[in-house]
Amino acid sequence: MSHFDTKTLTRRTKAEATDVTWLAAGAQIGQLANIWSGRSDLIAYVGPGAGNGSPACFTPATAEVDVDVTLAFGAAIKPEDIGDLRIRATQYEWPKAVGVIFHEALHARFSSWDIQQAQKDLTQAEFRALVFLEEGRIESQGLELFPENAGFLRACVLQIVMADLADEPLPENNVRAAASLAALTLARVDAGSVLEEDCEVLREVIVKQLGEEVLEKLRALWLQMQSHTAHSSAIEIYPIAKEWVRILNELAGPEDEEGSGKGEGGRGKDEDGDDIGSGEGLGGALGELLDALAEAADTAEIESHDDLNDQQTAEEWKEEATARQGTAKRTNEHKQAASEVFGKGTGPDANNKTSSSLRDTRSPSGPERAVAVRIAQLLEKAKYRDRDETEITSVLPPGRLRTRAMVQSAAFKARGAMTQVEPWRRTKRKHVDDPTLTVGVMVDISGSMGYAMEPMAVTAWVMSEAVRRVQGKAAMIYFGSGVFSTLSPGQHLDKVQIYSAPDGTEKFNQAFKALDGSVGLLNGTGARLLVVVSDACYVGEEIKAAGKWVLECERAGVGVLWLSIDNGYHARALLSGTKAVVLANTTNPVEVATEIGMAAATALTAAGRG
Repeated sequence: MSHFDTKTLTRRTKAEATDVTWLAAGAQIGQLANIWSGRSDLIAYVGPGAGNGSPACFTPATAEVDVDVTLAFGAAIKPEDIGDLRIRATQYEWPKAVGVIFHEALHARFSSWDIQQAQKDLTQAEFRALVFLEEGRIESQGLELFPENAGFLRACVLQIVMADLADEPLPENNVRAAASLAALTLARVDAGSVLEEDCEVLREVIVKQLGEEVLEKLRALWLQMQSHTAHSSAIEIYPIAKEWVRILNELAGPEDEEGSGKGEGGRGKDEDGDDIGSGEGLGGALGELLDALAEAADTAEIESHDDLNDQQTAEEWKEEATARQGTAKRTNEHKQAASEVFGKGTGPDANNKTSSSLRDTRSPSGPERAVAVRIAQLLEKAKYRDRDETEITSVLPPGRLRTRAMVQSAAFKARGAMTQVEPWRRTKRKHVDDPTLTVGVMVDISGSMGYAMEPMAVTAWVMSEAVRRVQGKAAMIYFGSGVFSTLSPGQHLDKVQIYSAPDGTEKFNQAFKALDGSVGLLNGTGARLLVVVSDACYVGEEIKAAGKWVLECERAGVGVLWLSIDNGYHARALLSGTKAVVLANTTNPVEVATEIGMAAATALTAAGRG
């Protein structure tokens, strides 16, 4: 069969490798195939013309999955049109392609028996029956593990059958042709790959050639085949293939090397006593079978899009509901943490685990006040970059073409329906009216920050004053071995407060939870900014917590500005791969005021583009 290559023994040469323009898509396809197959050794060969004439092909000997992008995605599709296939929403945009990748991954997972040995042990007819029945077996087994992928198989498997038959035509005998087609199609109804209504016409044509009694005998065999779970050995299913051939020989006569029936036993009787499976009119019978297959393939592909659309909606609702439950739980937890920290007032109390204490309090200097004004001006401009986004669909461009909607439109037209589909989607963005600015400030008071407590205190006052000047909301928290607040939401920090930094560790996780619970960074609205003043020298658990919360901020549209008193080495390592902005050597906030303001604006802008 063209999509299940049993001959190739060596991997592709460099000249045959995936075209460079398809490397990213090929890597994603390879990852998907390995996930679904439960393996890690599969490689993908992707490009126009791959797949041995089928949309996709698996070669067991070399662990290669080939995907013909022209057949799987469409002739005019470019790599950049596809998106990330590892994302579920993208998979729904390309159901046929995802279906063929899934199918080949199932071959890689379940067809691990010795194919060459089976060819030696069985006759040509028995081996062909075994290979045909294997199609339904792997899909039945695969859908037990991944039932959510049934719609993707439905969108493509009958087209895979058509491609296979172009490479290996049906036997020129009505009975054998109908039986082969039953193994490749009706068996998949029991496997769950296609629905019974997809194959109604096809089943009628097959029954016309085989009769109900014989078809039921064959069905019992493919059900037995689909229950076989010893994937590395085919010996136990040899008898199924042998019995399959015996039943057909009884009905159509022994099979010669060309796959045709011979002898006087080439006819059977239907329930009315009329001849079935005769050798007369072979072309007409085969043509009727193939026409019925083509109709079934079209029906399955079109109908699958409607069902997949409903499935995607249900999955998105479930995901949203789960996310909301998780968000609600997280919000309550963080509000409780905020109550414990901010409810005790500002500064460390007697029960706090920190050893920090207020070392000095002074009024801000003139240059420091000027710094606050300058940063406030930059923040005022930056907060307007928080934009309102509305998704719009339309019949005409501009926007991104939704392929699934185009297929639905074609299906409606084929049925004579006048329903208008809007296949173009774009996002309309506009500035919101005077967005609020919310800033949470975290200050590190561990021992490694002891030398920098005064510039940190100045930085903290400057940020709080700048936010107040733009009518924003700010909260501030210090974290070391314990956590305490120095500015509650709605308060005004009128003095520069310099604390000592004697603590031996940093409770970043606890501090962020309390800060988020106080001002609602993750679930709030408007422009939101997290400012961390720290060298990022943390222990393992706190490093993970810091990385986690920075990513959560990024997902929630919160800008992150990390002010590092040292050279920023640890901070950059911690924040690698995120949109957080790191500003190092901020030991003199007066001198770097403009840089702080611009970095804050950059962080807000990066979050707004997310």
